[in-house]
Amino acid sequence: MTPAATPAIDPAPLPDKGDRVMLDGLPGGPWTSVVVGVAEGVLLVDAPRLGGRLVPLPLGRRFVLAYSSREVPCEVDAEMVAGPTADGRGGYTARLLGAARRLQRRGAVRVPVHLIVQASLAADDEDAPVGAVTENLSAGGVLLRVAKALEAGAPVTTSVFCGGDAGTLDIGGRVVRCDRLSGERPFRVAIAFLDMPRGDEDRLVRFVFERQREMPRRGAGAV
Repeated sequence: MTPAATPAIDPAPLPDKGDRVMLDGLPGGPWTSVVVGVAEGVLLVDAPRLGGRLVPLPLGRRFVLAYSSREVPCEVDAEMVAGPTADGRGGYTARLLGAARRLQRRGAVRVPVHLIVQASLAADDEDAPVGAVTENLSAGGVLLRVAKALEAGAPVTTSVFCGGDAGTLDIGGRVVRCDRLSGERPFRVAIAFLDMPRGDEDRLVRFVFERQREMPRRGAGAV
């Protein structure tokens, strides 16, 4: 009997010009960057900056280039082979080491994480912020458990206490839906983030990518 052939694994698509990526595994990283050029086997990425200054990254160093394709987290191994000119012009050239791979499907793009949050409604200037706990978090929104119902469509400012390098993020958004469940915080509220400043968006994307990358390692040790 002839054994069945093993189905080929469809590699993930590579990021396109203009896509945001994370450079993970480099000193001080992961660093947020943007793809500025695509060629056979290489990607040109914008030089990350910290406090307005170009971040010097080591050449010849292997790292992981992480990104999202159609809201599916992906990554590809790479090596930094060239950097900006001496006067700081240009970006970094990353040589790709193998095929890109998908990490998780759409349903897992939102990272399950429990963080302390305060939600402040624009119409409730006299009321204290509503305390909440996150069920999951993404760069585009958050799912909360709260004790007080929030009306769908209401503008809201969400203070997310991420800790670490991300710190506290005050993000404007809008309530998408509010469902009544049970328990100490009986309402589940979905909030879509809107008009986030670029610096805050970078910090949140970095935080979410780090949590996404931790999830497979945590799952591997589960019984």
